[in-house]
Amino acid sequence: MKPRLSLKKRIALTYVLLTVAVAGAFSAVTYIAVTVIEEQVIDARLAKMADTLIALHHLGAVPNAPPDVRFLVDNGIPAELRQLPAGDHELMLGGRQVHVLLRDQGDSRYAVVQEMGEIEHTELVILLALAVGFVVSVLLAAVLGVLSARRVIAPVAALAEAVGRNAGPTELPSLSAQDEIGSLARAFAKRTDKLQQFLQRERLFTGDVSHELRTPLTIVLGAAEVLATQVAQDSKEYAAAERIRRVAAEASQRVSALLLLSRAPDSLDSPRIVLNAIIESEMERCRPLLSGKPVECRLEWTERVWADVRPELAGIMIGNLLRNACQHTDQGLILVQLTAGQVVIEDTGTGIPREVRERLFERFVHGGEGAGDEGTGLGLSIVKRVVEHIGWEVRLEIPQAGGTRFVLTFPPVVATLPS
Repeated sequence: MKPRLSLKKRIALTYVLLTVAVAGAFSAVTYIAVTVIEEQVIDARLAKMADTLIALHHLGAVPNAPPDVRFLVDNGIPAELRQLPAGDHELMLGGRQVHVLLRDQGDSRYAVVQEMGEIEHTELVILLALAVGFVVSVLLAAVLGVLSARRVIAPVAALAEAVGRNAGPTELPSLSAQDEIGSLARAFAKRTDKLQQFLQRERLFTGDVSHELRTPLTIVLGAAEVLATQVAQDSKEYAAAERIRRVAAEASQRVSALLLLSRAPDSLDSPRIVLNAIIESEMERCRPLLSGKPVECRLEWTERVWADVRPELAGIMIGNLLRNACQHTDQGLILVQLTAGQVVIEDTGTGIPREVRERLFERFVHGGEGAGDEGTGLGLSIVKRVVEHIGWEVRLEIPQAGGTRFVLTFPPVVATLPS
């Protein structure tokens, strides 16, 4: 796509184009007017001179023509002029541009010939003056355009700079101006104030919810651990207590991940972690979703893969993709492939309908028929939000054999080996 000119350059260019149009039209009209007037003056002068010279010739006197005018009679008229009809003519005669007036009176033909050398010189001077005036006008318009553009754009540029550095509503320039820039500044200030209030409410809400959820989750987690110590490890009660403990711990981690999402990306630290362990942990958490299904869930990797990311955020991404695969796969295989810079989660499930593929990562959009009964449609939108937050990428691919394939890509890193 061709980049557009800046507003300053467009204003200056408008000045130049307007001057080119106006000065060009003025120069053309002026030149045409001078040419027409010149021809009329020459015709009138030759006609008056012809009357005088012919009258003197009839009286037998010797006509005395001006230096640049020749008065010719009958045989004195060159052959190329004799064959022309009476009237005014402009042509080349003897290698020179001349203006000729031919008249027939009685049996005689008269010719008044005026050389155009001086007139052509005058035309050249006029044309040169018009050209110089045109060029000077365009240059002056360019200078005035640049100066005017700077003056006009200065408040807009100041406002854009203030908005770009996230200045507060009261710090925006031109707030008191009573022109369009002032209206724009006040509109920006109003919108900025509303956005800041909204973000503040969201931060407070996220912090409050996280605090209120962590307290009961901590109690549930502690109670499950106490209960597990009071029953035999091979009993059904121990399995139930262990499941409660595992789910409470998972919920606590998810709350921590959502709390991290409420913070600015540049304020998050990114410890270097091993993704293999994160994926194995998430696969273990998803195994109850495959209970009773002839589905194999397998992880393939050849080496440990490192990434700079918070483990809570990596877990919520991979966990949601795995749960999505488990919910929509009734038989076959869920394969997770881990390589440097990439995690691929592929299943042999029902696949994604074509009509929802473009909107799959939007909130409350389900990935297949009957999916609305199994989830809220938020899992993949959370994955997309986390991916954008930490600078990774996610894309959906449709395998030829059916099912779905999600590909997570991230900057590969090399772990620092301990000395």
